[in-house]
Formats: sequence, C-alpha cells, structure tokens
Amino acid sequence: MIADNDEFTFTKIESEFPELEEYDCLIRVEYCGVSHTDLLASAGTVPGHEVVGIIEDVGLLVKNLEAGTRVGVGWQLSSCHACKFCESNRENLCPDKKSFKDALLGGFGEYIIWDARFVYTIPEEIPSAEIAPLLTAGASVYAPLKELSIMPTSRIGIVGIGGLGHLAIKFAKAWGCYVIAISSSLNKKEEALNFGADEFMTISANRETLESIGQLDAIFSTVSVPIDWNNLLKLLNPYGKFIMLGAVPFPMTVDGNLIINKKISLIGSIAASPECIRSMIEFVAVHNIKAEIELMEMNTENCQTAFQRIGRNLARYRIVLKNLKLDTPDNSVEGDHEIEEEGSSHEDYKDN
Repeated sequence: MIADNDEFTFTKIESEFPELEEYDCLIRVEYCGVSHTDLLASAGTVPGHEVVGIIEDVGLLVKNLEAGTRVGVGWQLSSCHACKFCESNRENLCPDKKSFKDALLGGFGEYIIWDARFVYTIPEEIPSAEIAPLLTAGASVYAPLKELSIMPTSRIGIVGIGGLGHLAIKFAKAWGCYVIAISSSLNKKEEALNFGADEFMTISANRETLESIGQLDAIFSTVSVPIDWNNLLKLLNPYGKFIMLGAVPFPMTVDGNLIINKKISLIGSIAASPECIRSMIEFVAVHNIKAEIELMEMNTENCQTAFQRIGRNLARYRIVLKNLKLDTPDNSVEGDHEIEEEGSSHEDYKDN
C-alpha cells in the first residue's frame, strides 16, 4: 500500500523486485505493526517497519538465515559496517545508517527486502502479532534497561501510558524494577496497574503526593507533549537518569541547578542495536511480554484507519495489520484479537 498524501490515503500498487544483493533477505510479510514513525514516511512511499514474516529467499552472503524461517525486522534497514559505532555493535548510531524510509518497499505490502544483518529470528513460542510492535517500540524501551545500568532493584518512573509507555511498564517490571506509572489522565490508572505498575500518579499531582512516592533512580519519558520537566526532575535521586524516549518537537526548559546539584543525567535513546534487539527477543520469550494490540486486516481502508487512529492518539495501544492473503503459522496469534473493520472505534486512549 503506497501512501498518497497528508490525508493518510493509500493506493494499492504492483511492483517488481530487483535481484537480491549479497546480504539481502526477501521476506513475505504476515504482520506489520503501525507506529507514529510511519506517519513521517513521505508521500509516494510504502510505510511499515515492525514486520514479522517468512523468508522467501536470501542473498549469496547470507549464512545464518534461510528460506522458510520466521523472522522480524525493526526500524533500521542497514548501516555502513565500517565506522566506530558499527564496529562496537552500536549500528543504530551509525552516521550512515538507513531506516525503513530508505527501503524499496515497507511492511504495508506482501514482501520486503531487508539487510539480513538487521533481520531477527523469532522463537517458536512468541506469537507473531504480539512481537511485531516490540521490534521497534519494545526494543526502544528495553535498550535503556540493558545499556544504562538500570538495576533490578531500581525505582523507575514511566511518564506516558501509551504505545511506548505501556511497554515500558511491562519491560521494567519484568526487569525487576519497582515501577511508578505517571500520566496526565486518571483514566489510565487501572490499566497501568494491570500492566504491572506498582503505583500510579498524575503529572498534576500536588507536592505532597509527589513527595510520598519517594525518590526515583530513573524516569523514562515516552511523551511528545510539553509538561513540567522540572517537577519530574525533582523526583530523581542523586545520579538519577532522565531518559527521553518520546520525540519532543520543541525546546525543553529545565532548571540547571536541579541537574547540577543532584548530578542528574539527561539521556536520549533511539531504537536499539541488532545485538540489543536479539537480547530483547530472548527476554520477551522468557518473560512472556506482549504488546496490547488492535488487529486489522491489511487493506487500503484499514491502512488509512490505522494512520488516522494513531495520528489522533486513539490507538489502544498498538495497531497491527495482518496480511490475510497469506498463510500464517499456527503460533501467529495467541488469544482473541478481533480483526477491526474500517470505521471501528474504541474509547479515547491518548498517548500520554
């Protein structure tokens, strides 16, 4: 499905694939998650990067993957494999990296071609529909836990209980942390606690409430809206970490004295390296972590509906498109996930 314009309309097209290059994988798409990042894809391109499917063919130098293997891909398409970041297994920081926006075709279709070094085998016990959103969103919240010395005994605040935030709660709890969910809406309390949060508070809580939750070792911010950052920084212990996961399209104003006096670290985190994603997949298999999803048939109408729901912050909590034209393995979906039709709606669940 090719995106036409800013109105989120889609047109079905047919395209011929080029001959595979040495490290390419041709993957038959079975499921594709939909994220805010997909909304940034240019008109005339095929979005989609949280893909689970079956390998159809591989390039001559692909040694660890073969046709028939169930695999997944995430946000990153390739890297240079020569810079200091690639050589230290941090390919997601490569200055010459390529993302799904550079791919010939994205996951809103029947097939994709992806660099095999960014293709991941999915264990048999993990359902396809639930793992698809984890290949980018899940990896994004897992990476700070693994890479920033977050201890299982840490007290963690998760700001925003949306597509990223609900996964951050699940991953942090499985990591062993004490988790405080922080939202602008009391409507999120029950579900946040069901996701595994130990406590819940609103961003607008009074000073006494803020002080009652105690000091935090780290805060994961998954929101993309302006909030009082300083109130959150006050919750951190000395040497606390404030980790930015949500894209903030505006300047942030913070009190430098808070940062200096407590030696607070402000840290950005983008996606995850292939090594980290493989570790995340193993962690998911052990702890049975699943995204909360809406499942839709992959067609032009539902691609538009998915984009509209995400653009209006109505998704609850991730949307996954299922390619019904293709055969899927028995372990593709676990539990009941209704296939949503165009125009279906849920209660508002804004991404905060």
